[in-house]
Amino acid sequence: MHDSYSAVERKLLAPARRVLLTIYAPVVRVLAALHISPNTVSLAQVILGAVVVVLMPTQPRLAFTLFVAALVLDGVDGALARATNQATPFGALFDQYCDHIREVTVVAGLALYGALNPFLAGLYGLTYPAFNLTLYLCNAYRVPLAFALKSYLVVYPALFGYLWFGANVLDAAVTLSIALMALAVAFGLRRLQPAMNQPPL
Repeated sequence: MHDSYSAVERKLLAPARRVLLTIYAPVVRVLAALHISPNTVSLAQVILGAVVVVLMPTQPRLAFTLFVAALVLDGVDGALARATNQATPFGALFDQYCDHIREVTVVAGLALYGALNPFLAGLYGLTYPAFNLTLYLCNAYRVPLAFALKSYLVVYPALFGYLWFGANVLDAAVTLSIALMALAVAFGLRRLQPAMNQPPL
């Protein structure tokens, strides 16, 4: 499996993904008709992430709306890849890179504008990719983690509260997310060590 989901998350997301695929279908049809590649859609979320940062200080609600749009694109790219028979391991990896760049860009923007402690932003920027890479490798080596709490359950609600209502609990949310991700990395590495040390078939 070429993704960075835990076993529980994959099971819980399966019904939601079916609903989302129905919602995405008209957009996917238009993108397919225009011959827009899934990788281009993945890259678009990086551009949106940069726009979110620019808009944060002056139009925070629009910034959050565009952030949600970037998350939608993160789902559309995979749906487009499957609909057009372009799903590949490289595409899944490229999608991961784009996710990480978008995420780190937005978090860096929060630090730039003083909404988030810069040390925490830097630590998050290191932990987030390590966390997702660990999940990705666990799935690739068929030793998936049963459970891992993703940042969208911890950081994104705090981001919404800040950009929509001006309520800032970002330091606490990011600290909690870093701790949970670090714990998942530790468990993941324990599972990966024997799997990766096996001789190739």
